[in-house]
Amino acid sequence: MHRNQSAVLFVLALCVAIIAFVGGALSGFKLGRGTLLEVTARVAQMTSGTLGTPKEDTEIPPVTNLNALAVIWEVRDKILNNYVHALNAEAEKELTYGAIRGMLASLDDPFSRFLDPEEYREFQTDSSGHFDGIGAVLEARTNAKTGEQEVVISSVLPEGPAAKTALRPADVIIRVDKTPTQGLTITEVVNLIRGPRGTEVVLTVKREGSDKPLEIKVVRANIEVKVVEFEMKDEQNKIGYIWLRQFNQNAPREMRAALDKLTDQGMKGLVLDLSMDPGGILDVAVEVASNFIPEGPIVWIKNREGEPRPINAIRGQAIDPNIPMVVLIDGGSASASEILAGALQDLGRATICGQHSFGKAKVQTIMELQDDSALFLTTALYLTPKKRDIGEKDAEGNPGVKPDRAFPEPDPNDTDLKFKEWHEKQVGLALGVLKEKMGIK
Repeated sequence: MHRNQSAVLFVLALCVAIIAFVGGALSGFKLGRGTLLEVTARVAQMTSGTLGTPKEDTEIPPVTNLNALAVIWEVRDKILNNYVHALNAEAEKELTYGAIRGMLASLDDPFSRFLDPEEYREFQTDSSGHFDGIGAVLEARTNAKTGEQEVVISSVLPEGPAAKTALRPADVIIRVDKTPTQGLTITEVVNLIRGPRGTEVVLTVKREGSDKPLEIKVVRANIEVKVVEFEMKDEQNKIGYIWLRQFNQNAPREMRAALDKLTDQGMKGLVLDLSMDPGGILDVAVEVASNFIPEGPIVWIKNREGEPRPINAIRGQAIDPNIPMVVLIDGGSASASEILAGALQDLGRATICGQHSFGKAKVQTIMELQDDSALFLTTALYLTPKKRDIGEKDAEGNPGVKPDRAFPEPDPNDTDLKFKEWHEKQVGLALGVLKEKMGIK
């Protein structure tokens, strides 16, 4: 009787999983609680509890199209019943989390990751724009030569303590204090770096072009990230300046307000600064880009189903197309920043200046799970209006948006150069390019 009941429950659970999976595959990009893809995640969480722990006389029904689930279940059962140390409830939970992380690791995609409930709460706190830390955005990246995963600084927040040091985008973190980062996940590295404000952490980084690894001390602090900064940079020539710092939910409103105020002041040219902007939400990128692009595709999204599909500009909100623009990017400009810069470049709306951007052309979907953990899964690639994949390297071996006017890179061995002073020079060069476009001497 026990065997038959277990078999029936298992088959029912698998049927529900199949239905949820098929439904989830059709549900689109905006996912969260209440969507079909979340139901898939919840079924995966519920299966164990529904079936209980199979005993040795329990037969797994031979469902050929879901053999993987049966094997995972079998291994879990053998661990629980035969491992030398009995596992408590917390350790059993880690079995599930470890299996999830193992599946994601097999994808060889550093952007797809799992956050347990505590890690996800911390992510949501960090995304609120007010948090403790060093003020650097980290990404995982595969080393092209060794094939190993590395944790790389993708951008440095100008108001954070890291900006007062020699840390730069593309620096590879090889040690945190005395702990090597080789083999650690990005979450584990972040946890090593975090700590109470006012305390010190030493990062050892590897930098391309540098003679040897650099040890850089950073004092942790409370950081409040701004979204938009703007001013009339040149009153005489009416050159406006907007620094878009991140693509969060407030960005469209704050960008529109900045553009309206500068327009009211008689703006005749605009420098749009995307320096150190790590990106954010895809929909926000499209909404912000619609301020400059009146119609047509801003980005193409290519998912597993085949042909790319366009996401078009929102009509009726673009500023005067005769206002010349220069866009400033650097190695810290990533994700949504690259969508915007790539679109403005492809459509000839702006001259792109600075350095190659970071080169992240993948769309992650955040799927919240039943226990308040979350799955960050790469669900699509994005392409520029001309269908360029900026994740691919160019002839010089660089990914990202290639600037139309390249500005000098900072000396990799200069450990005294701070981001603020370097950034001010970059803005000055961008203003010079815009004046050339406007015919101003």
